[in-house]
Amino acid sequence: MTDKHPSKYEIITQARVLDGWLQVDHVTVRFEQFSGGLGERMTRDVVRRQDASVALVRHRTRGTLIFVDQFRLASAGKGNGWVVEICAGKIDAGETAEEAMRRELTEETGYEALSVVPVTSFFVSPGYTDERMHLFDVEVDGDPGHAPGDGHEDIRLVELTVDEAYRWADDGRFADAKTLLALYWLRSQGS
Repeated sequence: MTDKHPSKYEIITQARVLDGWLQVDHVTVRFEQFSGGLGERMTRDVVRRQDASVALVRHRTRGTLIFVDQFRLASAGKGNGWVVEICAGKIDAGETAEEAMRRELTEETGYEALSVVPVTSFFVSPGYTDERMHLFDVEVDGDPGHAPGDGHEDIRLVELTVDEAYRWADDGRFADAKTLLALYWLRSQGS
């Protein structure tokens, strides 16, 4: 198998159909096929979203992992809306992914990062959104300061041993993809 992909695509039309908290573009496109030549036109709606930084937070002294528990409206229709997840937040204009992660870590958990190691970047769901997440492995220590969130968040910290977190993942208690990805990455490191 080859890693070579067709490289050509043509945007035929693109119109902004929603311009609020999310932006949505209605796009008609054709793209080069594996068999050669441009395929038929297809139309899709694409959610345009700022990239985000996410952090697997490890407590240096206690050997635990720190998660946030908060209400997520989009998940409320298929659960109770409360999601335990790794720390995450949008990258603001002018910020690097690491700067955003450090800001979100303090806002959501009250901790300051002692060490920051980039792990990977990934698309959230490339079938409908251009949002990418940048995952960091972050180490903290001590006790958290005040962590009010951004004013719209009601956050409770959840601290688990690594083994407890793996059990939660294996038992389906984590319903958040970025959290599962981070934990499976950690497990692959032999931690």
